Amino acid sequence: MTDTAASPRPGLSRPLRWLLVVSLGLNLLVAGLAVGALLHGDGPHGRPRPVELALGPMSRALEEEDRRAVLEALDRSGVLARHGRRAREAEMAGMLAAIRREPFDPVALAEAMDRLRAGRAEIEAAVQAAVMERIAGMEPVQRAAFADRIEQGRGRGGRN
Repeated sequence: MTDTAASPRPGLSRPLRWLLVVSLGLNLLVAGLAVGALLHGDGPHGRPRPVELALGPMSRALEEEDRRAVLEALDRSGVLARHGRRAREAEMAGMLAAIRREPFDPVALAEAMDRLRAGRAEIEAAVQAAVMERIAGMEPVQRAAFADRIEQGRGRGGRN
């Protein structure tokens, strides 16, 4: 005999649930591409260029020495170790498990996606801090040249 006194679990309508799944999936795809590009760019000597995606034209305007210093600062901060490939793969596995779970739990999926987004946000914040520190250490002439390179990069139809 079933317990009719228990209130049914409030749920989303099927179309709304699918819309949420598709929306979250697209967000995850974008986040995955962003994090992948962030950590596995084609930098010098096969090293990733995490500054490319995070700062757009600013990262492209950095001199190689400055870019190298930013990467070293990121290595020292440990942010890439905490949110590197293994961590992303573990988070992705958790997200896939949430998608496959029956009954589907949109909250579990949202939490998995939030963890991916939080890692990306931490990397971007660390990149910004490292670049700001590097710019703050520039002489006025170097900062002006840097600003010129940003401006020139944008004028050549560079990505924003």
